[in-house]
Amino acid sequence: MGILDYFKPVETWDADQVRQFLQEHKPDEYNLVDVRQPGEYEDGHLPGAQLIPVKDLEEQLEQLDPDKTTITYCAAGVRSRAGATVLARAGFRQVVSMSGGIRAWEGLVAEGEPELGATWFAPGQTVAEHLALAWLLEDGTRQFYAALAAGRTDPGEVDLFRRLSAVEEQHQATLRALLRDLAGKAEPPAQILEERGGTTVLEGGITLEQALNWVMGKDLRRILELAMGLETNAWDRYLLMQRAADSAPSREAFGRLAEEEKRHLGLLGAELDRVLVRER
Repeated sequence: MGILDYFKPVETWDADQVRQFLQEHKPDEYNLVDVRQPGEYEDGHLPGAQLIPVKDLEEQLEQLDPDKTTITYCAAGVRSRAGATVLARAGFRQVVSMSGGIRAWEGLVAEGEPELGATWFAPGQTVAEHLALAWLLEDGTRQFYAALAAGRTDPGEVDLFRRLSAVEEQHQATLRALLRDLAGKAEPPAQILEERGGTTVLEGGITLEQALNWVMGKDLRRILELAMGLETNAWDRYLLMQRAADSAPSREAFGRLAEEEKRHLGLLGAELDRVLVRER
């Protein structure tokens, strides 16, 4: 089993499928959720869409009916995939993400957003496997942020991505300690999994190579959208691990990691808000 085999896809519909569904169903028969920032929502949104920024989904689940089909969307389809994962984990009956986001809805040509559709841990794995996989994902995300810091020229952007990279490294240290203390494993995380296959993977099942190729030539807004998708996946994963933990120390550790990822989301969201203001 390779590292990518630990993921499973989230269902996606294209803009035409979503449009047809909305035409054939009454508004009280579904949840239509805009997971972007408030400023993006104010600039334009799908008719009847409810705004719940992706970082607030966990706290605002009660606003949505889990028995209804739930459609998430964002700007280009990256954050909505991650948001769909949060809702599916929470027990929503059917959750789909609109591929291409509102840009595709408005008829703009999709730019080939990263396929963050593989955002689930495969069920039934051991504690050691979950921890080892989490470490490898943190390592891939750390490398991604470090590469962004090295490739940007704006001092503020360089500082932002350096800080994010440093925190991912701290998370790796925490996960190594948990592997030792909770699972009794001293060997490197890659050896705990059956096979890594030489592939460096980020949150959401996207490879480091795919992520770095995608960000080439992209402006900061698009990069921040991708980063928010990554951090949402990480936040959701640690919440799952916290709930599944069988001891108070492990629940506390995973809770701290989840809160850190949520702070990352807030930091990235604030930065995206600043970009939106500059673009107006």
